Amino acid sequence: MAKTNIHKLALNYFIKCQKELCKKYNGKELLMHGAKVIGAYDSFHEAAANGRRLFGSGNFSVQECIPGEEAYTVDIQPLVLA
Repeated sequence: MAKTNIHKLALNYFIKCQKELCKKYNGKELLMHGAKVIGAYDSFHEAAANGRRLFGSGNFSVQECIPGEEAYTVDIQPLVLA
């Protein structure tokens, strides 16, 4: 049986519920464990510290709660050396 990816669950949940989450937690850092919001914090470091304490390193996600695709996408540019 395949292991459930808690990070993928967290991201999918955030994308699905982003509008409602932003109404409640806009601008906060969400500590997520799978498809569940554990807490909302003022800083990434605070959320991550609580995540490590509760679940251990690598067993939680921290998601910036802001509207729009920029909350969950990145733009990676290639490094061009002269």
